[in-house]
This record gives sequence, C-alpha cells and structure tokens, in this order.
Amino acid sequence: MNKRNLLFLTLSSLFLVTGFTACRHGYHRSGFDEFDIEAATNRIASRLELSETQTADLKAITAEIAAKAKEMHADREARHRELAALVRQETIRRDEVSRMVDDKLQKMQELADFAADRLVTFHATLTPEQREKTAELIEEHSSNRCGFFRR
Repeated sequence: MNKRNLLFLTLSSLFLVTGFTACRHGYHRSGFDEFDIEAATNRIASRLELSETQTADLKAITAEIAAKAKEMHADREARHRELAALVRQETIRRDEVSRMVDDKLQKMQELADFAADRLVTFHATLTPEQREKTAELIEEHSSNRCGFFRR
C-alpha cells in the first residue's frame, strides 16, 4: 500500500468513527444527573422568564420527578437478571413474561401519573403569556425545523 492509500484509509476510518460517535449526541448511559437537570430547569426558566418562586417550584418538581425515576431504575439490574434467567430456561410461559411486562408498565404508569400531577400543579402557576410561550416552544420543537441538524 502506498502512502496516499494509507493516508486515505486512515482519514476515512477517523471520519467514520467520529461520525458514529457524534450520532450518540445526547445519549446518557446512566441517565440524567443533577447537572443536566439543573441546566434544563435553568434553560426553561430563562425561556419562559419565570419568577424566582416559579423557578423554585420548577426545580422542586423536577427534583421530585428525578428522584422517582431513580427509584424506578434502582431495580433495573434485578429485572435484567430475572429476564436473563427466564431466557436461559428450556421453555418460557406466557404468564411469566406478561407478569414481568405488567410490573414494568405499572411502575412506568405510576411515574407518569406522578409527573402529570406535578405538571398540572406547575401549570397553575404560569401566567397566560408564559403558557403561550410554552405552547409555542412545544410547537417549534415538534415542527420539521427541529431534528438532527437543529443546532
């Protein structure tokens, strides 16, 4: 292989690896930590121009939801071990799989209900202008203008 081909192969490999790594942007393997939550709440407070009390309420609500989510994920490894043991069996019964799925769905529903209650509580503190700004941000986020290259 001459130097030109080697250089081309090396640069191509570097670009591919960099590209695949960039595709994982925003992925948090261990979930969001307190720094991410703080940054998100500060961004929301800034965009909506929240008062100090509203910002404090928002931070308290996000902390409560994050704590519940951490609690829900605490038994993740145990669920994975249970699933691995189930897969290793010679046969699997449908009721066992259904029970595992139902347990997970129940925990997710409890978290969703908790978050919905907190959202209703926070919504009551917003002014009409802040609610309109929130609606505009939601519409902007869901429009075609947002996506992979939105930055």
